[in-house]
Amino acid sequence: MRILLYRSAQTLTCKPVNQIFKRSTELNNVGLLEDYSLIIEDDKITDITSIKDFDFSNFDLVIDCRKNVVMPGLIDSHTHLIFSGSRSDEFEMRVAGKSYEEIAEKGGGILRTVEATRKETKEQLTQFSLDRLKESLSYGITTIEIKSGYGLDFETELKMLECVKDLQALQPIEIIPTFLGAHTIPREFQNNRSAYVDLITNKLIPEISNRHLAKFCDVFLEKTAFNIKETRTILEQAKKHNFDLKLHCDQFNSLGGVDLGIELGVKSLDHLEMITNEDIQKLSKTDIVATILPGVSYFLKIPFTPARKMIDEGCIVSIATDFNPGSCTSQNLPLMMNIATLYNGMKLNEVINSVTINAAYSLGLDHKVGSLEFGKQADILILNTSDYKNLVYYFGRNFTKTVIKKGKIIYERNH
Repeated sequence: MRILLYRSAQTLTCKPVNQIFKRSTELNNVGLLEDYSLIIEDDKITDITSIKDFDFSNFDLVIDCRKNVVMPGLIDSHTHLIFSGSRSDEFEMRVAGKSYEEIAEKGGGILRTVEATRKETKEQLTQFSLDRLKESLSYGITTIEIKSGYGLDFETELKMLECVKDLQALQPIEIIPTFLGAHTIPREFQNNRSAYVDLITNKLIPEISNRHLAKFCDVFLEKTAFNIKETRTILEQAKKHNFDLKLHCDQFNSLGGVDLGIELGVKSLDHLEMITNEDIQKLSKTDIVATILPGVSYFLKIPFTPARKMIDEGCIVSIATDFNPGSCTSQNLPLMMNIATLYNGMKLNEVINSVTINAAYSLGLDHKVGSLEFGKQADILILNTSDYKNLVYYFGRNFTKTVIKKGKIIYERNH
């Protein structure tokens, strides 16, 4: 299959100088080209050219993009997409003045979703998740990370990761699975935390590794979840079993997660709303991604991650939705980009690179997706606008026209 994306009004390549990620001032360069065409052969990009005259008969499909923007498919690098149940009543409680932490301490929060998720069959969870993935696709998302963590027992954690495996075969978005059994302490282990850590380290991690059900292992380091000692134990065991590492930290309290993440060589540190200036400087000297989650700060009314300072210091920044039923109920990644410009202090071009090449790097996929380059996988978003700035400028509006994954059209939106 040979496809020509003909003379787009604007093409954003998001190509990094080092071929891996963007940081500092380079994060503000989206690789803008005007009146360029892009050629796809099978699943790869084979040319991006300023040539104007083509023999259209040499192509199986020609898409006229003269009124459109062509850019890399979006990457949502942090989600909790598989779950059952609603926590709308907790939202009502928060609106009335209760904090997220207060609700969690009284048995709400994550544990409410765990209770509902445990009751569902794998088939039911798969159907819920398929519907959600269709929505993610409608926003131009071509790659997504999905965590477990609403099972918190041996059977349900495996069921969630098996669901991820099934979802990959049932729909076109590329899914990166993450094991988050260390999301919080389940009710049945409240008085025996060490036994739950033992379940994670000695049973779940080896089983998931043997069955190749997850690429990453993640832990929620927080006062209402896991302490620094428990987090270290879990991540060190995961590393021995060849997992790549991620870490939720500094969401409500700064508990040493940045130092631990640097020591263990995590791929990304996620949240970081309460990161200290000292830890920003430490993080800036590494190649670890700081994944910020603007929708969480917006929805929970907590401080926004200081992305402006992080970028100015030299940190590698990405943006994700953190879609989940308790702290961010939106799958609209472009909306998160808008929030990041207004409340995290990011520039418009910076947020685009943060959901493309930097998000790809945070998932270990920078070699094949996240930018438009010769030889890379043809994961492409065509926008129904001739000005790429509109993707961020119009908050809540959907500019998706066509989505291409591995050289195949997987979504077209009627306008």
